[in-house]
Amino acid sequence: MAGWAICWLFNIAQLGVGWLLLIADVRMLPAYYVLVCAAGLVQVGYVVPIWRLLLRKGQPHTAKGLLMAACTTLALNVLFIAVLLRR
Repeated sequence: MAGWAICWLFNIAQLGVGWLLLIADVRMLPAYYVLVCAAGLVQVGYVVPIWRLLLRKGQPHTAKGLLMAACTTLALNVLFIAVLLRR
């Protein structure tokens, strides 16, 4: 359960940063699209190091929850993009 919470709190923070980039300047629009539309891929940058840290600290259940949440986010992101591209 803790792994899910960790991953999704970071995902919410990532979307918050994307929103700040959106309102900050029009020139940041490509960065916004990458952060929001490719959230499942961008999260690899923070999920893998946290996962390795959790394994080294002896918390395999939390690490497993983190990976499950990351895979769920990736799957939802792919589904969202597929729906957008079909329209």
